[in-house]
Amino acid sequence: MRKELIDSIIKDLEKSGFSTELRVRQIFIDFGWSVSAGYGYLDKDEEKSREIDIVATKVRDLKHGEKKYTHTEFHVCCEVKKSEKPWVVFDQYSQPFLLSCAWNNLISAINLPGKPVQFAETLKKSSPIRKNGWLGSGIHESFKNPGQPSRWYGSFVSVSKASEYYYDSISPEGANQTDDILNNPCEIHFVQPLVILNAPLFRATLSDEGEIIVEEINSAAFKFDYPSKHYKNSPYRVDVVRLEHLGEYLLLMERRQQELCSAIEARAGFA
Repeated sequence: MRKELIDSIIKDLEKSGFSTELRVRQIFIDFGWSVSAGYGYLDKDEEKSREIDIVATKVRDLKHGEKKYTHTEFHVCCEVKKSEKPWVVFDQYSQPFLLSCAWNNLISAINLPGKPVQFAETLKKSSPIRKNGWLGSGIHESFKNPGQPSRWYGSFVSVSKASEYYYDSISPEGANQTDDILNNPCEIHFVQPLVILNAPLFRATLSDEGEIIVEEINSAAFKFDYPSKHYKNSPYRVDVVRLEHLGEYLLLMERRQQELCSAIEARAGFA
C-alpha cells in the first residue's frame, strides 16, 4: 500500500511539472551555480506577492595579489514550463544594430576601469542573439485550444517582472568608472530572464517562395516588450531554452562572464 501511494505521488509530481523543476535545479548545481528555489517578488502592476521558480547565481572574482578588485555575479531568473505540445518561435529579420545584446540587458556596474561602451563588444560576443543570428518575435503553442490563455506570454511577463525586482534589490550604488580599481573595486550584476521549456521547440520562417519552413531549435532570444508604467526596463532580453540544452546554455553564460572579466582585467592593466 505504501509503495502504491509513493508511486502515485511520483506520477502526480511528474504530471504537475515539479519533477522538471527538480531536474532544472540539479543541472544548475551540477554546473556550479548556487540555486534559490521559489523566489518571491512584488508584482508592482497588481501590488501582489508572486513567486518565480528558480533564481541561480554564478560568481567570478578577480584578484591582484591578495586584493580583490572585481566581483561579478551572473544571475538567472527562471520559469520552468512543461508542455505536451510544441512551441513554435516566429523570428524577425532585423538590421544588425537591432541585434545588439550588451548594456540593454539588466546589468548594473560600478567602478568600471573605462567607459561602459568600451565593454559593449565583449558583452555581445557570446550573447544568445549573436550565437543564433536572429531574434524571436513571438511564440505559437501548437495544437492549443484557442480559448486557452497563452502560457508563453504569461511566463515571459513573470520572468521579466521577477528579474527587474531582483535587479533592483541587488544593484550596488557608486560611480560608473574609476581610475583606481584596487581601492575602488568593480562590482557587476547581470540578471537574465529565462524560460526553460520541457517540450519540443521549433522555429518557423518563410522561404523566398513564400513557403513555411519549420526547423527544430534548442533556444531562442527575444526582446520582449512589456509596456507598463510600473516597469521601466522594457523591452526585456528574455531567452527560451529547451531543458535538454540548459547545460549548453549555462556554458555560454559562463563564457560571457569570463570574457567580461578578461576585458576588465586587460583594461585595468593586470592581464
